Amino acid sequence: MKKVCAMAGTIFNPAKPGQSIRELLAAGIQEVMFDFGLFVSAEWILEDRNREEPRFRPDLTRQYYREVTEQLNAHGFSPSVARLPFAGGRLDLTGLCTYEEWKGFLFRIHSDCIRACEDMGCKTIITQPLTVGMERGKEWEANREFYLSLSSLCEKEDTKLLLTNQCRNQNGHLVRGICSDGAEAAEWVDSLNREARRGRFGFCLDIGTCNLCGQNIQSMASALGGRIEAVLLTENDGKNMARLLPFTSACGRQSALDWLGVVRGLREAAFDGILILEAVDTTVSFSPLLQPYLFPVYGAILDYFEMQIGIENELRKYRRVALFGAGNMCRNYMKCYGEAYPPLFTCDNNPKLWGTEFLGLPVRSPKALKELPEDCGVIICNMFYREIEAQLQEMGISRIGYFNDEFLPSFYFDRLKREEEPEGEGEQC
Repeated sequence: MKKVCAMAGTIFNPAKPGQSIRELLAAGIQEVMFDFGLFVSAEWILEDRNREEPRFRPDLTRQYYREVTEQLNAHGFSPSVARLPFAGGRLDLTGLCTYEEWKGFLFRIHSDCIRACEDMGCKTIITQPLTVGMERGKEWEANREFYLSLSSLCEKEDTKLLLTNQCRNQNGHLVRGICSDGAEAAEWVDSLNREARRGRFGFCLDIGTCNLCGQNIQSMASALGGRIEAVLLTENDGKNMARLLPFTSACGRQSALDWLGVVRGLREAAFDGILILEAVDTTVSFSPLLQPYLFPVYGAILDYFEMQIGIENELRKYRRVALFGAGNMCRNYMKCYGEAYPPLFTCDNNPKLWGTEFLGLPVRSPKALKELPEDCGVIICNMFYREIEAQLQEMGISRIGYFNDEFLPSFYFDRLKREEEPEGEGEQC
């Protein structure tokens, strides 16, 4: 998977991006999503009609794009994914312009941005469906025409245009909008690809928008399947539009978003595309002096989701595996993956377990890991990952993987208890 952060969520200064790039690289983040909404918007064209000096001048904005991308390239930070300007969900065209004029404004800006993307070597472009001023029941025909016209602007064969799910405001309430139904969105993507006669179109699943619409995210992801090329990881409280860091909108020790459904759905869809972390509201709530300290957390969260969504990728790395841990997590591994990826044995730091069997697996001393063949990896099945990883590294073992059962499709709920533990204190790993 490719892991990136949204520009706005990293307080990216387009005029002077050097400092932000260095801070992101230091945090292990290798790329940002190029967000054209920081440079231009369709609303500006409406405002320009009453301004002496227009805010949108393609020659100047294109020069601005080039200057920013030159600085990105100088740091090896070239973006592979971009987002075109989105229209505000509350925008009302009444008295401002006609619907046809609005489409013309969007097409004018989008065509400029697409050219800029192809110039900078950016292959994946997230584009919002037409929503503002849309007559109910005619959404597909209007968007079909619009997206195919955008496709005709793409000069490179491998440029991808990604639709994304929307919510709409109805009497002050956010409800499901265009592309918020997984089956319907899948049909839109397939129909556009058939008419374009190539795989030009895909889908960007916005997790935050799903939550605002009260959707079953697992079902949404499963319905879209392999059409999902990118995922926007962000959180909100399910009522108000916000871009928060995952797991931070919590109450009663529980997240306001169904991350279990997210991970399971993306696993079912065999997702292996672009993970985009967007947490601008979390970032701006901190002092500018503290914001850079958030970036390592952002990198760690992207790594975490990569591991959770692609958990089987970790197991496929090795021809054979041995496990570390003879407890609940090992048992969950054997329940869900023991048949597909059978381990040679498991080991444990508890000497009382050596020489016994656990679910048919021999339990050995960690020293046995030194005798493993070159094509064998050690999968840690224990919550003390960092401690055990350090132990293995000290032993000279470098082929280390991780197993975590937080988002497995099923569990053993009767927790193991060690004989030496007091009543009520079962093993936690």
